[in-house]
Amino acid sequence: MNYNNNHNSNNNNNNNVKSNHINNINNINHNNKWGPLPRYSYLSSSSSSSSLKKSTALKNKEGDEDCVKTTDILSLDSIRSTLIRQEETIIFALIERAQFRQNDKCYDQDGFENLGSRFGKTSNDDSNKLSLLEHMLMGTEALHSRVRRYTSPEEHSFFPERLPDFRRPKGEGLPELDYPTDLLSSSGGASSINFNKILLQKYTSWILPKMSQPGDDEQHGSAVVCDIAVLQALSRRVHYGKFVAESKYRSDPKAYQQLVQDNDADGVMKLLTNAPVEEKVLQRAKLKAATYGREPLSNIAIPNLECNDTASIVAAAAASAAAAAVEALVGGDFSQKKRGKVNPTVIEAIYRDFIIPLTKDIEVAYLFLRCGKQPPKEYGPDRMSTDPSILVKEEEETANGTTANGTTATTTTTNHQSA
Repeated sequence: MNYNNNHNSNNNNNNNVKSNHINNINNINHNNKWGPLPRYSYLSSSSSSSSLKKSTALKNKEGDEDCVKTTDILSLDSIRSTLIRQEETIIFALIERAQFRQNDKCYDQDGFENLGSRFGKTSNDDSNKLSLLEHMLMGTEALHSRVRRYTSPEEHSFFPERLPDFRRPKGEGLPELDYPTDLLSSSGGASSINFNKILLQKYTSWILPKMSQPGDDEQHGSAVVCDIAVLQALSRRVHYGKFVAESKYRSDPKAYQQLVQDNDADGVMKLLTNAPVEEKVLQRAKLKAATYGREPLSNIAIPNLECNDTASIVAAAAASAAAAAVEALVGGDFSQKKRGKVNPTVIEAIYRDFIIPLTKDIEVAYLFLRCGKQPPKEYGPDRMSTDPSILVKEEEETANGTTANGTTATTTTTNHQSA
């Protein structure tokens, strides 16, 4: 109905519309809940461990089934929906970091004279110097460990040896959570593999030079806070490869067992690779970066709505954002005026040459350990089987060496065998 025409003569009709609208709201099926997609039930449930171990569907106070089974959690559709939702977290974190200069001093262990006492437990390497990033990351992890962050199978510490042992009095702090024991396999330590060492190294040597302009803006604390947000998001994303690997193993255990017994790491990698899905991930990441990294176009008119028509407002905003994204992707103009907050092709490269390869390295390592064998050394937690600096070389030459902010890239080339 057009509320702008014949307004006075249609008051009764308008009232009927509003009444019907209210009735429609009251008749909504509230089982279709807004908000996040269903995630692990044990993150919000205080149910008994025996029920969780059996992966039975638990009921909330209203009697509705509010928990999901382990088989649902490990379905590829469920895992992919979680990974898709993580894309926003990663891209927004990268956009935030891109506003600051590289600030190399923050990653140099000789960058600052005295950073104060170290956080967490004492360690044998306490005599070693720390960079500002390492110092703040240790402190952040020590704090987050007090609210049980690293008891979740989704989370991995960059300095696990520094995490403090908090033996809180009974009744204090957050209650312990009961986690299903059948989400991941503990065979050979598969569930506990941690690739954060190589992630941190490649972030400072490869991602940062692509994302931020060279130089120092003295915003060291702000830059490192953004670094930590990026690192934690990346860590969660790549280590989700363990859930992907477990799901794929359960779908065809004999094939993976045979490949592992033959020490055929390439065969394992080929079997777990889904090229069409990876291509969709790259396209989606590039489009999201183009959309989130640019201001809505001012030449797209937003209707002057007299009513609170949320759908129309959202549609107008989406049209503006989509037009900006298309201009960024098709126009290819990454000058100071047009480039926006990030270069979408750089976000795509980070996914293609770092996030996806490291995730798959973790999958291969997990599957080898799950099948009872040590993974080949190129799939160790201190290296990548493929070096992103080499993978992206041709692309950088094609793109004239531009970074996310449109400046000349200064990528550091390293050899993954010596990482």
